[in-house]
Amino acid sequence: MRKSDVTCPHCQAGYRRIELTSKGGIAGEFRCLVCDHIIELMDGSTDVAFRLTVQPGKTSYAY
Repeated sequence: MRKSDVTCPHCQAGYRRIELTSKGGIAGEFRCLVCDHIIELMDGSTDVAFRLTVQPGKTSYAY
């Protein structure tokens, strides 16, 4: 299991990323829950989970 922190480059929302290398996952993409920006494209070779840990203020980014 690998743990890391990821930040959305668009709105600066913070996520905890957990990757299980011993288990296959689902191919797809993960989008920011705040601004819908693509954070990561996943090939399904590992199981990846994200948890929002830092929600930015409404004035920290503009659409």
